[in-house]
Amino acid sequence: MVYKWCVVPQCTNTSIKTPEKMFVSIPKNTKIRKKWLMLARRNPKDIAASTNAFMCEDHFNIEQDMANYRQYTMGFSQTIIASILGRFPLSPLTKLVSIVLIYN
Repeated sequence: MVYKWCVVPQCTNTSIKTPEKMFVSIPKNTKIRKKWLMLARRNPKDIAASTNAFMCEDHFNIEQDMANYRQYTMGFSQTIIASILGRFPLSPLTKLVSIVLIYN
């Protein structure tokens, strides 16, 4: 099993500490990856493009945000595909947001 850790600052979820959590792989596409990391308040330069980076389910509404959630839970897919970028607090005073990514 691959060790996974959530790249969102102050989130301490890992595949060892919280094995019941789902971890969504951050896309490898440079532009999309940069958007994800910036919204998560991470400097894209701090995480190498070759690194398999993940965000845990706490930053998504898994059932609504994943394109293949039903197939994944039924065992028809080994990977889960995010159709909507996760939810991140912009500040302690703002609500969580969701941004739709359009893949070309």
